[in-house]
Amino acid sequence: MSSFMLRMSHHAVELSVAILFIALGGLVFYDAIRLGPGWGESGPQPGFFPFVLTLAMTLAAVAIVILASRNPDRQAFFEVSHEIDDLLKVGTPILIAIIAIPWLGLYITSGVYLGLFMALYGRFRWYSALAGAILLPAIMWFTFREGFNISMPLSVFYRMDILPF
Repeated sequence: MSSFMLRMSHHAVELSVAILFIALGGLVFYDAIRLGPGWGESGPQPGFFPFVLTLAMTLAAVAIVILASRNPDRQAFFEVSHEIDDLLKVGTPILIAIIAIPWLGLYITSGVYLGLFMALYGRFRWYSALAGAILLPAIMWFTFREGFNISMPLSVFYRMDILPF
């Protein structure tokens, strides 16, 4: 697999990611239109912000496709195999964190992810990693839940009345 990844060009990666974002944009557009992308008497309708943000994302992806098609960069995306290892060191934990959100919720998942990332990849001392793992979810909780009254995905511990998040 790594030999295939070493042969991929910047051009191929740019086009692949841009096409993925265009497809994702189409999916979000559909849902934003279903929710209502307009402006009501009391302010923006539920689909307004997803519609505007997806419009910007999709237009940027289309621009990337156009620019990449005009000037294809055939240089290898990964020059040496350890760059692939570095990508996997960062990408695998975030994929696991995304999968864990329905069970651990956003706050616990982000705290565990940040703490482990700081300790293992960033080589921070354990007490600094622990402080980051506690402070990030606390700041997120007060910002989203208390400040803006936005409900983020909560853990199974919340549903069992063990934790407030």
